[in-house]
Amino acid sequence: MPPDMLERAGPSADWCLQWLGDGCNVMADLEQLQAAICTQPSELTRDILDIALALYTADIVVPRGRNEAWTRELSLLVPVRQPDFWEQNLSALLSILHGLTRDNFHLEFCARLEDCPELLRPVGAGGPADIRSRDVDCVCALSGGIDSLAGGTMLLRADRRPLFVSHRSGNPYVRQLQTAAEKTLDSIRPDTAVFANLVVQPRHGSGAEFRFPVPGDRESSRRLRTFLFMAMLTAAAGGVDVEEAYLCENGILTIALPMSPGRVGSLSTRSTHPSILAGFNALARAAGMKTTILNPFIYRTKAEIITDILRPVLTPNQIQATTSCWMSGRRNRPCGGCIPCLLRRISMLAAGLPDEAYEIDLLADPEVYRGTEAYDNLIDLLTQAVRVSSGTDEQLLVQWPQLLDLASAGVSVEDALAMYRRYAEEVWRVTREHFPAVALLMKRIG
Repeated sequence: MPPDMLERAGPSADWCLQWLGDGCNVMADLEQLQAAICTQPSELTRDILDIALALYTADIVVPRGRNEAWTRELSLLVPVRQPDFWEQNLSALLSILHGLTRDNFHLEFCARLEDCPELLRPVGAGGPADIRSRDVDCVCALSGGIDSLAGGTMLLRADRRPLFVSHRSGNPYVRQLQTAAEKTLDSIRPDTAVFANLVVQPRHGSGAEFRFPVPGDRESSRRLRTFLFMAMLTAAAGGVDVEEAYLCENGILTIALPMSPGRVGSLSTRSTHPSILAGFNALARAAGMKTTILNPFIYRTKAEIITDILRPVLTPNQIQATTSCWMSGRRNRPCGGCIPCLLRRISMLAAGLPDEAYEIDLLADPEVYRGTEAYDNLIDLLTQAVRVSSGTDEQLLVQWPQLLDLASAGVSVEDALAMYRRYAEEVWRVTREHFPAVALLMKRIG
């Protein structure tokens, strides 16, 4: 946001999020993407990237409260190139944001100053673009996790020529794993893929009037990181003139059935939920963008992704040089107690890979951690697996009526349920073979 926009926002404004000029407090480095693209993305494509930057950074600045204070009220004034379009399509945008966060957003748009520098412009307009990008036929998000690595592996094995887009935060551990994923993908088909890392992170410049909170005071849930990824994919696809963009996530975290009544709403992540992707694709089409964001793994469990896509071509070390933990980089090793850690560990063992080291060994002796959030996570995960494996389709639809909403996003409810049943069987099998104390817990729950 340009500095004079703060005056427009009024004296009651709490923050000015600025990624241009001397007083910027957000680092937004798109240099690698600029070097890869050949054509200037449309005004609305650049608008959605600016909106995503504003939302992502605002999400970090405003921490959630506890219990009833979990839901936030966020009001933003965002300068854009076509404010009329965004005012007309505000309800569609708010629906996506509410689906991701369950927060209440109040957005106002104003005209962007014409002389404000562009964050994204092709190097081809004033220098040589990366010649390989002219052969790119799709774009794909690369987050540093197993599923995005599998998506890239799948595309390369299918003789595709992807442009991989990564978001680099200030987390050195995640950056290290993203770099390892790039090297792994490049080893599958050398000199085929193009990589573009977009750096978006807090900046503590001396001229910044509004300084970011210290890491411990920032919001850690990062529900709007997905919106930033979708905007980056759209901008990248527009810059290389392709229609397919891939945002890969396993079916369990995609369908995201709440594991307990206490995990409804934004307490369960919905980052790649079909309704979110469908809503974003519809908004992109309304803006004249021809890109469609796809998730090819909606009917696959994480173990199936590892077994069918990664194990035939990669070593265990390459597969496990990825991250899943919600606390990645903020602890010395994966925590072992969050839902992604538990899902990863069970899926790795179900796929026949070696067990990994975690900060706590929750699955080996769960009673040690009774009364902790990690123990509650495990009970919720096991309870869901028991209900899925023992219930009829009709019972599961009563338990999770939101399954019926999948059809409106083009998803087969029958296939989604079948995927969940395979996942439940993976949980049963791994606990019986490796963790007898957890298997006993499952029997008691059943």
